Amino acid sequence: MGQDQEQSAITEETTPPAGVLHRKAHSGRATHQARAMTLAKALRLTLAKVADDLFDMAMAVIGLRRETRSADTLGELFPADALLLLMDGPQRQRGGVVVDQALVGALLQQQTMGKVLPAAEGDVRTTTETDAAMCAPFIDALILRAAGLPETEADRDLIRGYTFGARTATPRLLLMALTAQDYEIIEITVDIDGGTRQGTLTLCLPHSEVAQDPIPPEDVKDDSVAPDKRVPKKLTETVLALHVDLNIALTRFRMPLRRLGALKVGDQIDLGRCAFDQARVLTMGGKALGLGTLGRVNGMRALRVTQTGQGQKQTEPDGDARAAVGLSPAAAMMEMPGADYDGAEPPEMEDDMPELPDLPDLPDLPDLPDLPELPDLPDMSDLPGFEDPPAEQEAG
Repeated sequence: MGQDQEQSAITEETTPPAGVLHRKAHSGRATHQARAMTLAKALRLTLAKVADDLFDMAMAVIGLRRETRSADTLGELFPADALLLLMDGPQRQRGGVVVDQALVGALLQQQTMGKVLPAAEGDVRTTTETDAAMCAPFIDALILRAAGLPETEADRDLIRGYTFGARTATPRLLLMALTAQDYEIIEITVDIDGGTRQGTLTLCLPHSEVAQDPIPPEDVKDDSVAPDKRVPKKLTETVLALHVDLNIALTRFRMPLRRLGALKVGDQIDLGRCAFDQARVLTMGGKALGLGTLGRVNGMRALRVTQTGQGQKQTEPDGDARAAVGLSPAAAMMEMPGADYDGAEPPEMEDDMPELPDLPDLPDLPDLPDLPELPDLPDMSDLPGFEDPPAEQEAG
């Protein structure tokens, strides 16, 4: 009993208070965070080195703000007078970069004049493709060098692999190109040439929604694979899978607007000549794409295209390898090889055509006066080249 009490007393004397442990842990964590290479620190160090290496330009980060935003709240980050760049990323992701007027002007002046001038008040200009081409190397080098420095894998994945894609003329076009759900916003305030100017560079990078080792679509046999493990579809596959609505016109006629407005239920309209083998393929806007023959394929209305919009006949490959465009009430589909095609019979046409009115009698034309006789042409046989050709000699 006595030894236990003595050991307990020694333990109580050697154990530091809880407040001391908390202060030590907090101090150690702060020391580690100060030494750790975060994404913010990587961007601060890299930006200054990139500006010096590429353009011999003094530039330093004086402020960096980072936040997460949903795609619905990005509109206020893209001012119309800034340089808006669309960035291409890994796995077909897209990000955005906003360069304000002060930073754009400084990069242009340093590359053209070799020095940066103070920004004049009210000096606002419309950005151009040339501005984007001259600023893109700076953005690409900044992202490339900073991507490998952060200590955490999440920060490296966030910024890795992005390069300049294109300039967008309006904020609306940039917003339409950004299709992810959440974005990491990194706003960098930059001091240029020792206080001559201050500019802002904003990175808008999507949070990755695809796993690092995605499974190719051909390896996906069922729905047991999680959606975040699958490879996203290519843009080409998405476009080719879209449905296109076409209009098929059997005939075309004109009607006065007054008669059209007077139509009522039960009125009959004479459509004139309707040819099922001369059906016109039209877009939803009324533009003609070609001609075809209307019929049926596998119980569905279908149209075999026989002439394109350029007036060139399409060649059929082999017997059953025919292609026809099948029509549901508003959509088009392709006929599968080997399907039987039943051409629809055209409707009976009326043989009686309306008689054309007789042309009015034209007045008699006046008689033309006799033309004077022309003088005889002079004899030009003595001129070179006009002499009579030599007689052909008979063969002996």
